[in-house]
Amino acid sequence: MPAPQPGNRKTLFIILGSVAVVLFFALIALFVWVIPALTKGTNEGDSVATSSASQPASSASSSESATETATESAPSDAPTDTDGNAETDAADGLPAGATALPAGWDALNGPSNIPADGDPLFSKFVTGESSFQYLKSWDYDGTFGKTTDPETGKEMQQVAQGTKDLDADGISTAFAFFAETDEGKFGSDPAKVKAAIQAVEDKLSAATAAELMQQLVGHKCASGFQHSTPETREFRRGLAVVVGFTCKTAAGEDIQAVNLFSVTPWGTPQRVGVSGHKSYWDANPGTFEKLANSYRINKWKQ
Repeated sequence: MPAPQPGNRKTLFIILGSVAVVLFFALIALFVWVIPALTKGTNEGDSVATSSASQPASSASSSESATETATESAPSDAPTDTDGNAETDAADGLPAGATALPAGWDALNGPSNIPADGDPLFSKFVTGESSFQYLKSWDYDGTFGKTTDPETGKEMQQVAQGTKDLDADGISTAFAFFAETDEGKFGSDPAKVKAAIQAVEDKLSAATAAELMQQLVGHKCASGFQHSTPETREFRRGLAVVVGFTCKTAAGEDIQAVNLFSVTPWGTPQRVGVSGHKSYWDANPGTFEKLANSYRINKWKQ
């Protein structure tokens, strides 16, 4: 094989050198422009994906915040002063969708012996247009039966809470209930609402002791039933017919209770009751009166 000529070697070196130069610049271009460009595109894609994924979470968070804000401004969370007044930021402007308190009810004040604002033993329970104070330590009492509208006999929606301790009949030794029916039945004309409340007082006043015992949820009473004269009393922005009663259970234990029959300023028949063994109330002085006196009407209904 003949040895390569000097001219051929020179040409080979030029070709190899050219290839090396091209590869060198190609590598520079790769690291300077191509790889950063690809990296940037990938990061932007990740950023968009992250943003898209975070938007629902952000929206949910905003929704939760809005719900919490709405809940905080609702009547059920409104703090009260010592007279049971609802004092909220929305007092000067109704919440969206709320119905204003009809004229003629703001002047009502009610009893002063009610749970003080911030009393740790009590928490506000609100349903519909009205509120009622319950002991925080009480549980929902599923054993408590339905009650009826004293005027029509119609079964009323009811919520009850009671102590954890049960008597021989399996009923809480003390409980409170709230019931209402026929929303807006009497309208919102103050004269008609007050006439309906007066009619309730007249009906209860004319009832016999046996009839009244049934109206007063006296199912725990076995003997010795005695009751106060039904009378309409003033409560915060509302009126209620108040009837107290005492009796004895089959075991001879004393029961002390009070019922409030009312019609809200928006015309909804309503009942509130507090009942329990007198021994429970004696062991918790002042609780019975505060529970009975804490009925009130909100400044609006939702």
